[in-house]
Amino acid sequence: MKYLSIAIALLTLNIPFAALAEDDSAQATAQMPPPVPPRAENERLAVPLLRYVSDQFYVPLRETPCSRCKIVHRGIKSGTQLDVLAERDGWVLVTTPKGVEGWMEQQHIMDKPAARVRINQSVAAMQSVTDSNRQLEQTIVDLRAQADSLQAELDSASGNRKNLVRELADIKEISADAIILNDQNQALVKQNHMLQRENDVLNANLDDLQKDRRNESFLYGGLTVFLGAILVVLIPKLRGRKRFSEWQ
Repeated sequence: MKYLSIAIALLTLNIPFAALAEDDSAQATAQMPPPVPPRAENERLAVPLLRYVSDQFYVPLRETPCSRCKIVHRGIKSGTQLDVLAERDGWVLVTTPKGVEGWMEQQHIMDKPAARVRINQSVAAMQSVTDSNRQLEQTIVDLRAQADSLQAELDSASGNRKNLVRELADIKEISADAIILNDQNQALVKQNHMLQRENDVLNANLDDLQKDRRNESFLYGGLTVFLGAILVVLIPKLRGRKRFSEWQ
């Protein structure tokens, strides 16, 4: 019973101590001498062998709280989770996960799971964390690949944007030239209208001048006819006077 209490006490130790114990066990095993041939039942070994008390055992359930009472379950494995229903004189009434009810010595009951169970739980948790970490690393790799792809698309879009900016500048320049040409065309059209009006005015003046010339021609013709008529009248008179002077 003393060794059983020591084993239970060892089970309640924390995980790091258990790991240290395993390391010490491994070192001790490495340093252990070769096996000794079997000897007689009561004969001592020449060299003591280093061994440990097993942390896995089975505790029976009894019908009533006594060590000689009827056994209702031949053995509950160490580390099994139980529900405590009552306590009496160093015994506890428990119920197994399968619904078996019976009495067990209180010294086999602990508030925390056994170290082996906690180690297994820790190993499982660490494995889960490792798997999660691998998934996260793979996710990071995928995200980096997506980031590189997006960066490439961004660079391509930036290049396209620069090309569009240049094309837009060319279009603006062409549009500006077209606007300038349109303004020049409008100015030329206005100038053409002005020249057309001036041409019309000049044509009107020319018509007036031609009319004035015709009038002048008529006037000159009339004057010529008038002068001719005067000469026709005056010339005979002048001749008559000359003859009269000659007669005198």
